[in-house]
Amino acid sequence: MAQTNKEDAPHIAHEEMATQDREVQGWMGLAEDARNATIQEHRLTFFEAVKLYPKACLWTMVVSLVVILDGYDTALIGSLFGFPAFQKQFGNPTDTPGSYQLEPRWQTALGLASPLGNIVGIYINAFLTERWGHKKTCLGTLGFLTGVLFIPFFAKSIQVLFVGELLCGLAWGVFTTLAPAYASEVTPVVLRSYLETYVVLCWGIGQFVATGILDSLDHRSDQWAWRIPLAVQWVWPVIIAPVLAFAPESPWWLVRKGRIQDAENSVKRLSSSSDPDFAKKSVALMVQTTDLEKVLTEGASFLDCFRGSNAWRTEIGCIVWTSQVLCGFAITSYATYFYEQAGLATADAYKMSVGQSGLHFLCTLLSVFITGNFGRRPVLFWGYGGMCMSMMLIGILACVPQTSSLGYGESAMYLLWYVFYELTIGPIAFIIVGEISSTRLRSKSISLARNAYNVANVFSSTVAPYTLNPTAGDWKGKTAFLAAGFTIFIIVWAYFRLPESRGRTYEELDILFSRDLKAWEFRDAEVEEDAAQTIAKQG
Repeated sequence: MAQTNKEDAPHIAHEEMATQDREVQGWMGLAEDARNATIQEHRLTFFEAVKLYPKACLWTMVVSLVVILDGYDTALIGSLFGFPAFQKQFGNPTDTPGSYQLEPRWQTALGLASPLGNIVGIYINAFLTERWGHKKTCLGTLGFLTGVLFIPFFAKSIQVLFVGELLCGLAWGVFTTLAPAYASEVTPVVLRSYLETYVVLCWGIGQFVATGILDSLDHRSDQWAWRIPLAVQWVWPVIIAPVLAFAPESPWWLVRKGRIQDAENSVKRLSSSSDPDFAKKSVALMVQTTDLEKVLTEGASFLDCFRGSNAWRTEIGCIVWTSQVLCGFAITSYATYFYEQAGLATADAYKMSVGQSGLHFLCTLLSVFITGNFGRRPVLFWGYGGMCMSMMLIGILACVPQTSSLGYGESAMYLLWYVFYELTIGPIAFIIVGEISSTRLRSKSISLARNAYNVANVFSSTVAPYTLNPTAGDWKGKTAFLAAGFTIFIIVWAYFRLPESRGRTYEELDILFSRDLKAWEFRDAEVEEDAAQTIAKQG
């Protein structure tokens, strides 16, 4: 081994000190850039943010279009059960000449095929997104979906149709978690609520389109009555994929991969700033936040979602998304069937369902004025309170001797519940889930939360026939008392466990969650230190 000359020792020591000085200066420069980026985030108004990030808004809206496919299929499959041509192809003859019906077990299986595929697809997305990024994962999934759509379209047996729906569900599971994650990572704080609400709007657009297509084909009795609605699903990948190919990758993902220069280039593509240092400052905040999360969290696995303060953040995402099911338990799973059990004629029940799709679109548009101007906690409390009141009224109306007028009254109360839902918990759940998790665990945290929703939805859909059906539980509208009870439980949970996250950067949320704060203390808590100081304290 070579020996160091005594004459060289001072020179080597000087070089080491110079290197350390450069590292300290670089670290301090990074902290200063991150601090300036945080100040910039808080100063931005809505219109300033739109002017500064027009391309981020555009690309978020493009990526979110994939959610239309999930909304479309959700409305499609259940409605096809009533098409005579569909029943003839996949059902069995009944005692009535010329009449066919699907076997109950296969009707249940088809109803659960897509949700079960969703559950698996959501976990697949968590791994694919972290490995390949949002853009490549989305494009690859669109290609996969384009191929597997041939299975249900050409299906001649119900078994093949089930397999096709299950495989399509894998793709829709990817889309439902990828879109809100991308929206939360490429937009500034002030625009988060608006663009996450747009994700919900896309889901409603899918349902609205499906309802319109099914209504236009209701008169057909040939095989194209059910094949055409399935074929329409090919339209969306053809429209979305060519545009998506030019989308920038999430700069947060690039930072997590250590591709700092690529992250700066991505920020430049997402913004219209003329400041040459704008991208550098923005990425500095991302780097510092990522470094902070590395200090606060041991790793970035699913297990880490349940460690330390991340366990609380995972709990919030899971319960907020699950509350979308619990607050309308059983009834929302079979809305059209509920209208019929309330006493409405079948034709009127279908019209109510069409009107409900229109309400989804209208109320989601109006919800941006609520979610963009009020905190997460008050919006949820107002929504939960309104939904609880509506369900209680439905239950009370169901307890008195039934008349056709009372049936319309119960249906009207359910539509009132739906208005409260679409103005509050419908969009705000996507916003909270998208922003409450740490950036390193975002894909996995959103996956866990969405699958908590899916499991609750499967449970609700399974229980609904046994509570609503007059040959089983015969609760009918009284089922609303069960939904109201769940809502009261959620209200109590939200008071003690749901913190206010509106207007906070991801760095600030990391710092606040690292403290021993109560949920109601988040709103007024001051973040006097930045991530650099927190990292220093953590050693």
